[in-house]
Amino acid sequence: MKRIALTSIAFAAAVGLLSFAACSSNESTGGPEDAGFDARDTGPADTGPVDAGPPLPPNLGTQIDRVGRPAITTLLIAPFDDQDASVGAARDAYNAQQDPTKWVDSNRAEIEKNLAVFDALDKGVNGGDCGNQVLANLQIEGASRYAPLASMLADDRLWVNTSSSTCSQYMAVELAATQTLANTDCGGRTMPYDVIDFMYSVTSGTGLNGLGDQVGAVAAKTNGTTFPYLADPLQ
Repeated sequence: MKRIALTSIAFAAAVGLLSFAACSSNESTGGPEDAGFDARDTGPADTGPVDAGPPLPPNLGTQIDRVGRPAITTLLIAPFDDQDASVGAARDAYNAQQDPTKWVDSNRAEIEKNLAVFDALDKGVNGGDCGNQVLANLQIEGASRYAPLASMLADDRLWVNTSSSTCSQYMAVELAATQTLANTDCGGRTMPYDVIDFMYSVTSGTGLNGLGDQVGAVAAKTNGTTFPYLADPLQ
């Protein structure tokens, strides 16, 4: 009996020491509760960048292109100047003009003198001669005989007859206004128009057609109903 009692006392004492050691260890190192740490605490919320809305549009600089009719600048603004710097300066100045009410007066003289040169392209060809250019005034000598066509081309923007659903003639509105071609066409510029052939013909004196650049139309880009030049460039 004494041996059993002593063994029980020794066991109880050992358990007490272990309990004391465990409590002492907990008190000396500190636990999450003692340090004030909460495992559920993730810190302040991350709100991310503040959405200030879309940025303001940039301030526009000098206009670099009128986006008007094709070939006007190339054909009729300094086409015979052999100095690249002066050609570039003349065409930049032309494109930078923002007031449409001043376009004709500012550019008519330059276009007149160049139309006079192009009018000679068909001289001796199929009865062609100087002065047979569209709207040329044979009663006037010199470059000013080309003033009507020069004025029409200097007003370098596309005119559209929105009341018409028939679109088959490039510059139809302008041709009707100058009584060159009676029509009710919408004008403007649709994909099938061969605008370069038109410009070559009108300026050379062969009429509204007759002199082309020998470049055929690409059916996939001229016969559709969807503008083909806004597709994904990577396709």
